[in-house]
Amino acid sequence: MTPDHAGRALWRIPALLALVTTFGLLAALIGEGGIWWALSWIALAIPCVCSGYYLVRGLSPSARER
Repeated sequence: MTPDHAGRALWRIPALLALVTTFGLLAALIGEGGIWWALSWIALAIPCVCSGYYLVRGLSPSARER
C-alpha cells in the first residue's frame, strides 16, 4: 500500500463522520421542524454511537491484551 493510499484509507471514516455531523447541524439550524429535526437527530446520533462503541471496545479487557 502506498503512503498516499494509506492516508486516504486512514481518514475515510473520520471524514464521513464529519460530513454526517455537518449535515445534522445544518438540518437542525435551517430545517423548519418536521422531518428535518428527525434527520438532524439521526445524523447527530451516528457519531455519538460510534464514539460510545469504540469507548466501550477500548475499555474491554480483551482490547488491553492486544
